[in-house]
Amino acid sequence: MQDERGLIEEAHSLGGDYFLLKIAAPRIAATAKPGNFVMVRVSPSRDPLLRRPLGLLESRPPYIWLYYQVLGHGTKLLSGLRPGDGLDILGPLGNTFPELPGKRVLLVAGGRGIVPLFHYARAYGEHRPLLLLYGGRRRADLPLLERIKTLCLQGLFIFSEDGSLGQMGLLTDGLEKIVREERVDATMSCGPEAMLARVALLLKSRGLENRASLEALMGCGFGACHSCVVLAADGSYRKVCDEGPVFPLEEIQWRT
Repeated sequence: MQDERGLIEEAHSLGGDYFLLKIAAPRIAATAKPGNFVMVRVSPSRDPLLRRPLGLLESRPPYIWLYYQVLGHGTKLLSGLRPGDGLDILGPLGNTFPELPGKRVLLVAGGRGIVPLFHYARAYGEHRPLLLLYGGRRRADLPLLERIKTLCLQGLFIFSEDGSLGQMGLLTDGLEKIVREERVDATMSCGPEAMLARVALLLKSRGLENRASLEALMGCGFGACHSCVVLAADGSYRKVCDEGPVFPLEEIQWRT
């Protein structure tokens, strides 16, 4: 874990509320792996007081890429930064997705949940048989599609709820068919909680190796504040920041 002053090299608006930052952060980039995240101080002042957790879309030393949607005060401040601005970044934090050599892996990404799965595909796609199932509410919520097409994937399946891009419907509508026809051995998922709960239900009895990356509000990012706990299947609690964010899918008690 490094507390590093990163320098913004590129700042892109991707349309709507979505943004992408390319940041020079050589110490973090040198050790970051798919699934890791960072805690970013979005303002030099105490407003807001706490850092914001952001997943790593990509890491190629000396750079990291942060993809985010403006949803509140913190991300609004972040969207106003420009090349040449600095950012205090703590990371890499959390655990990572396993490499699973030799296994046919389906990546299941809902909206902003593409972040750790894009990172995984960029890191391992040339050496693993990977497929991606990617969905959102509408075309505007899938702004990374052109970048995704540069990844090494053996299959790409796109869903939008309004039918404006790819197949119409929830991405979980196509999950079972893809798993069956593509002879998937394992899945890795990230997205809204309702999506992950549905994925867990659909895959429950298929005998696959399934993992999910969870999103949570965090105060510290390294296990001290206990603000990011989730209920586990055994009735205990797990801290998303340091015990996760990646968990076996069946280890979490999903609300249905």
